[in-house]
Amino acid sequence: MKALRWCTVAACAVFPAWAAAQVSLQRISAPELAVGRDGRITYTVRTAQPGTLALEILTGDGDLVRRVARPGTAPGDHAIDWDGKDERGQPVPDEAYCVRAVLDTGGAKAVDDPCARTGGEVISGIQPTLGPGGDIVYTLPHPARVLIRAGVKNGAMLRSLSVWRPRPAGRNLQRWNGFDDSGLVDLRTERLALLVTAFRLPDFTVITTGQPSPDYRSWRLAQGWTERPDGPVAGDANQPLERGGERIARQHYMARYKDQEPRIAVNLARRDGRPLAASEPVPDDVRVSVDMHPDDRWLLQEQLYEVAFFVNGDFVSEEENGYVPIAWIWNTAALKPGRHLLTINLTGFTGRVGTRSIAVTK
Repeated sequence: MKALRWCTVAACAVFPAWAAAQVSLQRISAPELAVGRDGRITYTVRTAQPGTLALEILTGDGDLVRRVARPGTAPGDHAIDWDGKDERGQPVPDEAYCVRAVLDTGGAKAVDDPCARTGGEVISGIQPTLGPGGDIVYTLPHPARVLIRAGVKNGAMLRSLSVWRPRPAGRNLQRWNGFDDSGLVDLRTERLALLVTAFRLPDFTVITTGQPSPDYRSWRLAQGWTERPDGPVAGDANQPLERGGERIARQHYMARYKDQEPRIAVNLARRDGRPLAASEPVPDDVRVSVDMHPDDRWLLQEQLYEVAFFVNGDFVSEEENGYVPIAWIWNTAALKPGRHLLTINLTGFTGRVGTRSIAVTK
């Protein structure tokens, strides 16, 4: 008899091929749940045999958030509710939570695990529109994780607006004032480069809202769950990069609690190390010192990264084998008198990008 393999971040098991026909998720009552408003999501699960039916709610990192069991379940369709709370009865933070159904017939277990068999497919052809105030509107054909970045064409990345945040299908609105991370540059010009990309969430995923604090990573740490390196693992058959002819985003296998950008600190000094005052015109040689916020070092500690320097949005130099703190001597002799923008991009090889800009006067 053929076997059915199902895997999550935390575990992998093999079940007989008949298992897929014994229990199956049919539908959810809504794709979003406003936690804390006495709301709930209803999952409909179909079973072919009697047994104990359990619904297991999982984070995008494969952690078991809640298990709701129904002993003595007869064959047929069954409605099981989730109120957006974890095993401790606490509301879960804003994120996306997938689900698997498990039927224990006493002698064997059958599992329907959309968390492992669906999700990650790249959504192409997203056409964002930019409103007069800077707000970004885009449409998704499926619930997805979305990355939105703004920068200069063929130049610096200047702001991350959404770092793989879960969003529902349909019309979505990203609030934005049109400025860079540092609030120095209005990017709503002909040089604007706007990236909106996404990959599908697993089937039957629920996006929770209304609980921005604590943040997802802090909540995970409070639960005592372990942190893991980024994926996918090279050559791992359980992490395919294609499914049904559709490309699976590499970011689908990465740790969700790392969905943020590193913060960067930049200081300017003369070549001999004497600091420059904020309003002081820069000399011909400027010592640019770049460091990462100490609370964000863990984001990039497992990987190489590049440190790139841009002036007025245009590339001027980079350190490919990046490290911080790092110092770069910036020769400003060719700059015209007036105001200029120095931007630093710190880019990890898994796609995380930190950015920081400083206005200087020559």
